[in-house]
Amino acid sequence: MRKPLQSRIEYISFLILYYGLKLFPLCIIKFLAAELMVFGGMILGVRRKIAVNNLKMVYPEKTQKEINVILKKMYRELGKTAAETYFANFNKLYEKVELEGWEHLEKAIQMGKGVILASCHTGNWELAGRYINTRYKLSVIYKKLRNRYFNDFTYSLRENDGLIMIEKKIALRTVLKLLKEKYIVTIMIDQNARKDGVLVDFLGHPASTYVGMAKIAIKNGTPIVSAIAIRQPNGVHKFFFEPIVSPKGYKNNLDDIRELTEIVSKQIEKYILKYPSQWFWVHRRWRGSKKARKTN
Repeated sequence: MRKPLQSRIEYISFLILYYGLKLFPLCIIKFLAAELMVFGGMILGVRRKIAVNNLKMVYPEKTQKEINVILKKMYRELGKTAAETYFANFNKLYEKVELEGWEHLEKAIQMGKGVILASCHTGNWELAGRYINTRYKLSVIYKKLRNRYFNDFTYSLRENDGLIMIEKKIALRTVLKLLKEKYIVTIMIDQNARKDGVLVDFLGHPASTYVGMAKIAIKNGTPIVSAIAIRQPNGVHKFFFEPIVSPKGYKNNLDDIRELTEIVSKQIEKYILKYPSQWFWVHRRWRGSKKARKTN
């Protein structure tokens, strides 16, 4: 966590902006948030270097101009998602939701062992979780934000919408309990696990990925369903659900954990490659990957 005084100043500044923006309709808030994100990223350079390096690594054939086009769209998408998350009436957003592959999630639920929902930071991922939670019991593993005041504010919004939030550092026991109660447990698998992960191929490069998803699935026989949120040009939020990945036949050893993790990662990455401007390129996804576990 950051120093208390700095965190408090940041939070007060956020509240002033938050309650000021609440005076405007959502369409204006989304426009302002999108342009503010573009200004912060493209002009002030907030995490721009990280995003550019990631994009060049994944797309070495693209020119700087092409990279900048993706980058600008990405910052704009982040602004829209932030605006919707903090200011939108979610019931109205649900009216603009389309589903593809929903039957895969329903089939996994019917297996009666709970479901591990593997997802990533694309489109409005917050909306996707809330939408599923209107139909089935859903929980989300999350990582605390550095600013504890902002973390508590965001946590309360999610909790008010009925989501069960599980802090990553103390997740295991709660996850196992919820799966026994036939919950859907959401795990974001596109984050850097560093030394706590296993190396798998992600977007053409070795990336350290958390092993919890595969370990829990193998231990409990829990089906895995990948779910990806993509914002369409017409404003529709489309949620894609991939075919079930079954842990049957896999053992709790590093090779099997790696294989299972990479299968799910491949389901996720094809959407990132198809919709590159909608992924969170500002994350240090490949940093420190050499420290991840490579052998038993």
